[in-house]
Amino acid sequence: MLKDLRTGARVNGGTVLGTIGREPRKGGSAEGRTASMAFGVRPAGKGAPRVDPRPLLDGWRLLSATAERESDERRTGEKKSALFGIRAGSATAGQVLLLGKESLQARVLADDRIELPPVGRAQIRAGLIDRRVLATLAYLAANGHDLRISSLRRPGSITTSGNLSEHDSGNAVDIAAVDGQVISPKTQGAGSITDRTVRLLLRLQGTMTPHQIITLMGPDDFGGARNVLAMGDHDDHIHVGFSVAGGDGAAAGGQLASALKPGQWDDLVERLGKIENPQVATKASRFSLKVRR
Repeated sequence: MLKDLRTGARVNGGTVLGTIGREPRKGGSAEGRTASMAFGVRPAGKGAPRVDPRPLLDGWRLLSATAERESDERRTGEKKSALFGIRAGSATAGQVLLLGKESLQARVLADDRIELPPVGRAQIRAGLIDRRVLATLAYLAANGHDLRISSLRRPGSITTSGNLSEHDSGNAVDIAAVDGQVISPKTQGAGSITDRTVRLLLRLQGTMTPHQIITLMGPDDFGGARNVLAMGDHDDHIHVGFSVAGGDGAAAGGQLASALKPGQWDDLVERLGKIENPQVATKASRFSLKVRR
């Protein structure tokens, strides 16, 4: 420890508080196992449970960036946010996935990395496209990819197996080209642009996990991923679809539009303060059974 800490002390960002070395072995040897340190916060105060601070810090960082954007826009009259502006490639994938549907609609429509057909732009403006589809497009663009979209919502669309397609409800997107490379049999396979794009899509988790990713490449090409399908009629695009059961709009707002509003952070901290620490017995219960060793 380089500097003693006390409760309530304020520490400037970037201050070195200490260093972590190696735990010495018995006998004074300098070669031991690597030491480690766990970092946590108690939002509800002393005696409350300790929680991982990273989700809180990410949320505060996002709110701070939004406040700076609004202040800068009022001062200059220009919209040039790293989160919402055109070519906003500096926004992390996590920040993109936190945005609400309206923000995602504006972002996708304004991003010159995403080439949309006229009917697709109209569908997005009308709010007909699932939030997860919009977040997926913004996610790929935030990772530095240029996209050309061939199809979004197609009412009445039927799959080759005779089922109602996820395109019917605006829950799917067909990507015809990535980074200027047209999706075709020649641009599919190991190491191809299709391969790299699908692997990026497979990083999406939770409610953002695509129900189906369809190309000419199958599960065996991606470590047995269950949501990857190979279909012969998908030689000219990457299909990304989401289950209709996930819903959209207000019904899915709490689950999918997961960004907390400023007032909700206070509610979260208050709720954490009501969670009791677990009571762990240090001695055997009178009901425990003796075990012979």
